[in-house]
Amino acid sequence: MRERLTRIQDELRRIRATERVLADQVAYLDEAADQAETRKLVAQTPLADREWREARTDRDRHRSLLDESRQQVRDLLAEQDRLLDRLLAVESSAPRRDQT
Repeated sequence: MRERLTRIQDELRRIRATERVLADQVAYLDEAADQAETRKLVAQTPLADREWREARTDRDRHRSLLDESRQQVRDLLAEQDRLLDRLLAVESSAPRRDQT
């Protein structure tokens, strides 16, 4: 159990680092999609429309990846809680040695 808890901690660190990068990318892509939409509305050309759709698709893809990362963190935290509960139950039911 302790080994699995260690692996969960390592995985949480990795996923949270990825999550921070994805959050920055989503913020950037939000701005890029907004700018592309403005160009599309002003230019009203097929090229501007395509650029807006591509920017929106990129943003949506990264948002999805960010949501997946957040879900992985929630799942790992839930698993960690279950393991800690089991570990505490095992340790509390184990016979204690007298400390004299």
